[in-house]
Amino acid sequence: MLSGIVRGWLQRIDWFAVGGILGLFVVSRVALILIGVMTQVTLGDGAIGRLIDFGCRWDCGWYLAIADRGYTMGYDAEAPGATTYAFFPLLPLMMRGIATATGLGLQQAGMLLTNLCFVAILVYIYRYVLLLCYSRSTAMLSVALLCIAPQTFVFSAVYTESVFVLLLVAAMFHMRREHFIRAGIAAALLSATRANGVFFIIFALVWIIQRFGWRSLLCPWQQVQAYIPILLAPLGLFAWWGYCWWATGDAFAQVSTVGHGWGWFGGFFLENLWWYFQGSPEYLFWTISTLILFAASLLLLRMRLYAEFAFCLAIFILTWSGGGAHSMLRYTMILFPIWIAIARHIDGRAAWTAGVVAILAMVNAFLMVQWTLGKTLSM
Repeated sequence: MLSGIVRGWLQRIDWFAVGGILGLFVVSRVALILIGVMTQVTLGDGAIGRLIDFGCRWDCGWYLAIADRGYTMGYDAEAPGATTYAFFPLLPLMMRGIATATGLGLQQAGMLLTNLCFVAILVYIYRYVLLLCYSRSTAMLSVALLCIAPQTFVFSAVYTESVFVLLLVAAMFHMRREHFIRAGIAAALLSATRANGVFFIIFALVWIIQRFGWRSLLCPWQQVQAYIPILLAPLGLFAWWGYCWWATGDAFAQVSTVGHGWGWFGGFFLENLWWYFQGSPEYLFWTISTLILFAASLLLLRMRLYAEFAFCLAIFILTWSGGGAHSMLRYTMILFPIWIAIARHIDGRAAWTAGVVAILAMVNAFLMVQWTLGKTLSM
């Protein structure tokens, strides 16, 4: 009986799609590693070292410290006021669990985790596009665009992006499939990965309105199961606040240390954008990049993907409202629906596809060079 179940499951797998997804993953990762190696040899100090170290820059050290020693109030010597409480717990917890289960070092466990999550992301995105009733070519093109998108190397680094996007696409996918318990669990874990994960609630509310109508908001008991993900979504964030209060006496220790250690204080997003435009070349690059992505997100409206657009808009406003432009591109490139929208509109147009792929690949390669050399432009 069990063999029959396994045989049926294997027969339902689209092996052509699996091969294409794995091929894109491998080729894109190998290309980035080669760029890193050539950069280190030609522009760096010539010492290649361990290839795994290409996946550990900046925040990676904080996550390794948390996975190794837990949260502490010790300050970083180079950034007074900075503590490990700036970083959410799910990634280091998973790293520690994998390291314990496999015997790997924490960095190796982190790299294994993020790369496996990235493969799962690509599979989910492929299925997500099919769920939206678009073609297999659009689905595969969406996967390809995410593999070569600017800063896509962080999906293979010890950063939260892989875990975050996997939980995000899983929550959205299962919400659309009306698997509300699964969507809620993914959403709860999402808000334990990064604070902006709680904005999944916006997606869920807009989707409920599209699916059941405006009256469902006035009479939620009529579709109570659809509200399960909304109720579960903030639990990860609440649990983190509870731990911070227990450990430090400040439930919002994450906000406090980010402000004092990194100078991240909120402001009106339009004023911030104006200030960024007048800032350094790096600020200008990050600002223009996110504005281009925002323009691309408007394609979601043409596709009537209003829930996805609402989520993207909320993340853009939140990102622009931060007190610094650092990492704005990285914070917004996690918006996978944008890559689906671009793929949908260039699919079947060879010239457009070639142009978009070439531009994305060149920008990604350039940023990989910056990442390898430790330049803050790639943060």
